[in-house]
Amino acid sequence: MLDAVPGSDGSLQPPPLDSDRYVPALLTRMGERLAMRELSPRTRAAMTPLFVVHPIDDDPETGMPVRSVADHLGKLARQLAKDCGDGPAFVDLRFVDTSQPVDGLHAVSWFVQLCRDAGLLLAPVISGSHDPAYRAAAVDTSRTVGTAIALRLGPSEWPHIGTPLGDGHVLGLLGETGRPPAEVHLIIDIEQLTGAPDVTAAALRPALRSLPHGTEWASLVLIGTGMPNGTREIGRDGERHLPRLEWALWRSLNDRDYRRPTFGDYGVQSPDPITDFDPRYMDSAAQLRYTTANNWYVVRGRAVKASGTGQIHQLAARIVGQPAIYSGETYSWGDGWLSDCASHRVGAGNQGVWRKVTTNHHLTFVVDQLASHHGL
Repeated sequence: MLDAVPGSDGSLQPPPLDSDRYVPALLTRMGERLAMRELSPRTRAAMTPLFVVHPIDDDPETGMPVRSVADHLGKLARQLAKDCGDGPAFVDLRFVDTSQPVDGLHAVSWFVQLCRDAGLLLAPVISGSHDPAYRAAAVDTSRTVGTAIALRLGPSEWPHIGTPLGDGHVLGLLGETGRPPAEVHLIIDIEQLTGAPDVTAAALRPALRSLPHGTEWASLVLIGTGMPNGTREIGRDGERHLPRLEWALWRSLNDRDYRRPTFGDYGVQSPDPITDFDPRYMDSAAQLRYTTANNWYVVRGRAVKASGTGQIHQLAARIVGQPAIYSGETYSWGDGWLSDCASHRVGAGNQGVWRKVTTNHHLTFVVDQLASHHGL
C-alpha cells in the first residue's frame, strides 16, 4: 500500500487550473523529456503537462517487447523526475500493457509511487479506454499519494455529451473517482484535427454547453493537434507551412454561454506514437518542425541512412535565415541550438535531438502566446 503524501500545502496536486494554463500532452520519449529539462523556470511554471507514457518497442526480429514493463517504467520514473522538474503533472499509461502486476501492485500504482518517491507528483488520468482494473487502481493511488485525478474523454466519448448515454458515461466515470467535480480535472481530447476548425467547433459548442457540472470541475481542458501522423507528403528537400488547427479551434471557442476550456496540444508530435517502425527496412527523413503564430514551418531533408545527419545544418539555416519566422537565438534553448547548428558551432545531432530542439521552442512559444492572448 502506498503512503499518503499530499501536496506541499496539504492540497490536491495539481490544484484547479486557470484558463491561462497550458496543458501539453507529451510522449515520454527522450526528445520531449530533454526539451522539458531545458525550459526556463517561468515557462515550466506556466504549464501542467500530460505525460503519455510511450510504448515499449518491439524487437524487429522476434516481435516481442525489448524490455519488461517493470524495466520500462522503473527507468522512466527516474528520467521523468530528473528531466521534468517537481511541478505537478498528469500521467496516462494507455500505450503500456498494464494487465500484469508489478511487485504486487497494479502498474499505474507502482509507477506513480516511484515518481512520487523521486519527487514528481503525477495525477493519473482515466477514461473509457482504460479497463476497470486500471481505473480503480488509478483512483486508489491518487488518493493515497494526495493528487487530483483527471477524466480524459476521447473522440468516441465527448461527442455524446448532452445525450443520456454521453452524460451517463461522464457521470459514471466521475462516480468511480468517489470525488466531487471540484477535485477532478476534465480533459476533452480531440486527438487529430483534419478538417476545418469551425466544423469541430460546431460539434464542441453543444457539448460544452450541456456538459454535466460544467463550471464545477477543477479544470476543463481541450487538447488536440493538426500535426499529421507523418510529413512524407512534403517531399525531400521540401518545406511547408502546416496550420496549427488546434490553436484556431481554441481561439474560436469564445462564446459566453459555456466555460471556456484551457488550451492543450500535442507539442510538435501527432497523437499516434507509431509503434510499427522497423529500422531494418525503414529510413526516416531529417526534418525540423518550427512553431510560428498560426502554423508549423516544416523543413524536410532526405532519408538519414542514405544522406546522413549533416543535412540538418542546412535545414536549420533555412529557419534561422528567415527573420519573419525565426524567434531569435536568445528566445529559447532550442532557438539557440538552431543558430549554432546553422553556423556549424554544434554537431548535427540525431532525431531525438531535433525533437528536443523543436519541442523546447514550441513549449516556450505557446506559453508566451497564451500569456499574450490573456493579456498577462
